[in-house]
Amino acid sequence: MDLRMVKLKRIKRRYLVAMIIAVIGLILTACTYFATDIYTKHDVAVISDRQIKDTLVEKSTDVYDNKDETRKQILHLKILSGKYKGQTFRTVNYYYPSQLITQKYRAGQRIFVNIKHNDPAIQGPKRDWILALALTIMMTLMVAVSGKKALGLMCSMALSWALFYLLITTDIKLNGSYIVLLFGLADIVFSFFSLVLVQGLNKKMLATWLATILGTVVSFALCYLIMRLTGESEIKYETGDYATQDPRGIFLAQTLLGILGAVMDEATDIVSSLYELVQTKKDLTAKQLVKSGRTMGQEIMGPLINVLVLIFMSEELPLTIIYLRDNNTLSSTFGFTLSLGVTQSVISAIGIVLTVVFATGCSLLFLEEKKRKEWKQI
Repeated sequence: MDLRMVKLKRIKRRYLVAMIIAVIGLILTACTYFATDIYTKHDVAVISDRQIKDTLVEKSTDVYDNKDETRKQILHLKILSGKYKGQTFRTVNYYYPSQLITQKYRAGQRIFVNIKHNDPAIQGPKRDWILALALTIMMTLMVAVSGKKALGLMCSMALSWALFYLLITTDIKLNGSYIVLLFGLADIVFSFFSLVLVQGLNKKMLATWLATILGTVVSFALCYLIMRLTGESEIKYETGDYATQDPRGIFLAQTLLGILGAVMDEATDIVSSLYELVQTKKDLTAKQLVKSGRTMGQEIMGPLINVLVLIFMSEELPLTIIYLRDNNTLSSTFGFTLSLGVTQSVISAIGIVLTVVFATGCSLLFLEEKKRKEWKQI
């Protein structure tokens, strides 16, 4: 009964902390929404119209019978910051209802503008408060679900962002000369610090880290070998959106990071589950441990690979639709929009399959040794 009360108090405390974070986050979100004087590059304005005048300028149809319109909005902007603060300007915004490269604005919406010679140029909507709201929701849910572990997760995410920024700035300074080596080392650093902050420096963490590194390195090396043996045919690096560096190098760097994300997730699940299994079942044999790891891997592999494919497809879906609507064939559309992503997905899928073996093997190496020491003490 006392144990239940302790657990109940912990749960109440956890939800209380989550509610406090939610309240503080909502306050910061509101402050971000109404903030005006903290921006230096642009002025903040609000669309003061209660109802925006929106008129049709022209209709257009291309040779493939794709229809679109050009519409005009007359906007009145009240400036909220800068030397023109308090003044109201009238401007015109042209947009296409498809909103592929243009933006439709709403009454009361806050936007960024640049004003030169009393002529305001709209830079885009003010969306920073949406990011603050998303972070608030994420942190609230993390604390409510994970409790104290949420702090380690947040620190891990913050460190990963800091390391990623450092990685990008270093790559820019080196002008992409050692991009594959740089991102390969980054995989080792990313995975180590992420796991240490979440799990602590222990044998379970080391087993997970070793399985992650083995899965990443072996799958990447295997696929790179196949690419070299086949002459990298049908891999259209030029279709990537790369403007300043070697597209092949950036593709390989993307692949390294993609493999790491999938492999570390799977390795963490398998090693953690096998660790708990060893702790609760003292008479577990090595054969049973291997069988459990294989069964667990079979259950995880399918969903993980499907998630990778769906993420990739959702990212490329708009461009794929545009190519198909412009009467491109399926083969040319695949080559220009999907080929690189499919290649990365296949490489990551190979890493996911291999990680089942590595995670189970590393669990056997570390966890079985710990179990034997416990048996000796008994």
